[in-house]
Amino acid sequence: MAIFAIIAQPSPNSARLPGAVTSIFPENHLQIAEGVWLVAAKITAKEVSDKMGITDGKNGSAVVVEIAGYFGRADPTIWSWIKSRLDA
Repeated sequence: MAIFAIIAQPSPNSARLPGAVTSIFPENHLQIAEGVWLVAAKITAKEVSDKMGITDGKNGSAVVVEIAGYFGRADPTIWSWIKSRLDA
């Protein structure tokens, strides 16, 4: 399964983005900061953007990036979430 970082950008419809994340990826999302989520799916970054209403701006603006590697210091639950989704 691929993991994507969704990074919200200011826009008139940005208040809709959190609801889109939770409704489209109910079991496969993790909010790691205000306006920043990780989502896991077996689709492309463009398909994530399309499904979430980012491409057409319906649910706000965001950058969607597929994660190819990861490293750093964070809450252990973040690392566990990433590992479990990458192994799926």
